Amino acid sequence: MKPSLLLTAPLLFAALTGCAGIDYAKSNYGGLPQQQFTASNGQSFQIIDNPQRNRLMIGPGGGGATQGFVKGLAGGLVATPPVVYRDAAEQFLRSTGRNCTARDVTAIMDPRYEVRYTCMGGRTNQDRLLGPAQ
Repeated sequence: MKPSLLLTAPLLFAALTGCAGIDYAKSNYGGLPQQQFTASNGQSFQIIDNPQRNRLMIGPGGGGATQGFVKGLAGGLVATPPVVYRDAAEQFLRSTGRNCTARDVTAIMDPRYEVRYTCMGGRTNQDRLLGPAQ
């Protein structure tokens, strides 16, 4: 195999998967509100929740991309592990009054992840005080 083909194939694959990720994000999260959320560790995230599908898309908030770029300049890019996104997603869901657990975390397009979640028994006690839904 030619050296130029060895270099071109991975770039082409990355470009195609990037387009697929964008299309997936648009079809599953397009038109839904984007929210800023700060986790207990102080890290900021952008979240788009799709409660009808029990999924949310999460990525770095605010200066997340800039922070990663600066880290890259300082001595190697350090990717945020998916577990950080999972934990932040669960904290976000609890902040909305839902008792939910993340089932899995899947990369959609770097650095955006989809978190699929399962919720148990409706809302937490704070919402039950409001009375029955009408």
